[in-house]
Amino acid sequence: MCMYLTNGNFLGQRLIGYDFYDSKSKGFAGMTEKQVITKLKNREKVYGFVLGEEDGKEVLVLDKENFNMSNLQLKTGVNSLSWMKEENGSDMNMALVVVAVSGDKKKVYETVNARHARVEYSEDKLKMMMELGVPVAGVRLEKNKLVICEGVEVINNEEEVKEGA
Repeated sequence: MCMYLTNGNFLGQRLIGYDFYDSKSKGFAGMTEKQVITKLKNREKVYGFVLGEEDGKEVLVLDKENFNMSNLQLKTGVNSLSWMKEENGSDMNMALVVVAVSGDKKKVYETVNARHARVEYSEDKLKMMMELGVPVAGVRLEKNKLVICEGVEVINNEEEVKEGA
């Protein structure tokens, strides 16, 4: 089971927690900052954050290096989304998190977002969205190729058929 960071939740000016996509139940769960820190300390699979240190205290830091999580959408009201880092926000007001890749020759990328939608994209469409400035965690665009980050489930359809035969 893996948890993937999708968004932060604010009540007024106060952070109340984060929403995560759960790969096992294929649902979304909320966690407080303290719960996330505890899971990371216990080496549980939580993608999107790493532990950092500020003034001698453990804090959550977006995992840009290993998971390409460069920005985070924040729910600040019933239907309001803003960006954690305004200078890096997308004009499209959308961020995607790749949670699974399937297919052999034509890959399909399953994504989730802050509005709790699960959407599949072809490789070309996902590349185009990244080129337009949509933040996409879970993959990197290197030399016009999508490179899958650690934690993204890879489903090889051909192997699944062989295993079932």
